[in-house]
Amino acid sequence: MSANRGHDEQQRPGKTGRMKTSTKRTVVFVVVFVLVGVGLAFSTGTGTLSAIGVGQIAAICPLGALEAMFGAWAFLPRALLLFAGIALVAIVFGKAFCGWVCPVPHFQRFFTTKKAKAAEHDERVQAAKKSIVAWREGCEERTKPALDSRHAVLGATLLSAAVFGFPVFCLICPVGLTFATFILMWRFVQFNEPTIGLLVFPAILIVEFVVLRRWCHKICPLGALLSLLARGNKTFRPTVDRSLCLRCDGVACETCASVCPEHIDPYADAGERSMVECTKCKTCAQACPVSAIRFPLRPAAMRDASSQNRGEATLEKSDAASSENASRPY
Repeated sequence: MSANRGHDEQQRPGKTGRMKTSTKRTVVFVVVFVLVGVGLAFSTGTGTLSAIGVGQIAAICPLGALEAMFGAWAFLPRALLLFAGIALVAIVFGKAFCGWVCPVPHFQRFFTTKKAKAAEHDERVQAAKKSIVAWREGCEERTKPALDSRHAVLGATLLSAAVFGFPVFCLICPVGLTFATFILMWRFVQFNEPTIGLLVFPAILIVEFVVLRRWCHKICPLGALLSLLARGNKTFRPTVDRSLCLRCDGVACETCASVCPEHIDPYADAGERSMVECTKCKTCAQACPVSAIRFPLRPAAMRDASSQNRGEATLEKSDAASSENASRPY
């Protein structure tokens, strides 16, 4: 009966006409690139993702801000203020930057072979099967955010900045190199300025996109920093409606966990990696056969508490009105 319900839900008309989440993310990324191009064309000085803004209103890469302070061995109020602003954004949106704006996952798709795609799919499926085993055994304890090799690279990044006096990692950062390559190509076309960077930067990027395919999971210090900041994120998290989820009917459905690029299990946060690694890509919601996954602004606990408070307030008003009516002389 549960399986039939899942089959029926797959046929729901509302699910077919939607734009794929991967397409939406690509559109957002292209829009960012176009905005950078417009800034170059009209010399607005708005910058790139490494440091973007207008006039005194600006945002800087949070890792770059920390590297600047470590490299200068000084307290930089403006850099710290900008870092605090980015930290606040991370608390609200988590690691959404990694899924929607960062160039690495977008360009890696173009350099991924069928064999590599199959290997990545197998990794996700194996991670999903482990979470299913834990679910069947009743071990639905949430995965605790853990430090990994990325955090070691983050520490080495800040240490190298302090030792050498400048942000060393920025020399190989794929985000910075992507936009640096774009700018160099722009200047080559517009001003006929060929430089060695037109060869070096793309070469480094190809190594990072093709050879270091585990960059996001094993190396990226920016992702490590965002995962630390995202520990305070409680909004826009994947939330499973258990009245719809097939697992609540005893079906060992692993669809959401097997498509998650971060190896997260949204059902119980019992996957290989913690929910703080969620990039809000919404791939799980798109794949769910019964549309049981949402990304609400507020988590269920906050909504329930708010509803309870409103209910208690209404009850208090009702009691007060009843008391007033009872004491009123006829």
